[in-house]
Amino acid sequence: MNYRVNMVRDSAEAGGRDHFSCSAEAWGLLLDLAKAFDWHQHGTTYLPTNVADLTVNAVRHGYRPGDAQDYKRIFAEDALAWARALTEARRSPQLEQIVSALPASLAFNALVSSDEPPSTKAPFAIIMDEFTECAFGGEFVFALAE
Repeated sequence: MNYRVNMVRDSAEAGGRDHFSCSAEAWGLLLDLAKAFDWHQHGTTYLPTNVADLTVNAVRHGYRPGDAQDYKRIFAEDALAWARALTEARRSPQLEQIVSALPASLAFNALVSSDEPPSTKAPFAIIMDEFTECAFGGEFVFALAE
């Protein structure tokens, strides 16, 4: 089964990007690349469903997406650090080798919709650019798609 990860936020600016979606495999690669380029994760929190959950949700968790009803939050500082690490990865001469070594399933199943015209970049490079743009927007929540 091909799982997708949805990322959403309240866009602070008119016309700002408030949604991003990619395959679970692409999500994992975005995490791995950022860590390889010195992203120090702060952890995620669950969104509280009631007042009693506030204490439980203060505990930091990992970046594996929960199910569609189990959104996790990445705070602005962490999202910006993730985006900066991916920007460094994008500038790296090794990135082309990494992207060219991706399995075909990731290259073809990780496509996301874009308002931009088709590009000559590899599909994962497009995903990486779109995710980075979204992450530079700050805090967001994510979960597996329904």
